[in-house]
Amino acid sequence: MESRLIYESDKTYLNKIHWIKPENNSESEWHYLNPKALTEIDANEIFNINFTEEILHLVTSRNESTEINKVNLFSNIKSLYGKMEFRIWDKDFENVVEFKLEVYRKGNINPKF
Repeated sequence: MESRLIYESDKTYLNKIHWIKPENNSESEWHYLNPKALTEIDANEIFNINFTEEILHLVTSRNESTEINKVNLFSNIKSLYGKMEFRIWDKDFENVVEFKLEVYRKGNINPKF
């Protein structure tokens, strides 16, 4: 899928996302994670449940969004996290993780209660 289509799909589906709070008593869906301390284990824990496909969508801008292979997920996150805002979607644009500087949040279109 080309960059422009990934970017436009991101804008379309983002309004349908239900953000997941980390704990029942949490006021916010945002999780803190120091970008300098980010490890591959952290990345695996963030993406372990709903991201089962090998191809994911990395959304940064209209011209720079791209498909990435799950094998390269950690290196892509490590190079961007803490430096810019971006989102990673699953293949079908149903699950997303949004990263902003030192925080991230997870969400999906079909909430599982």
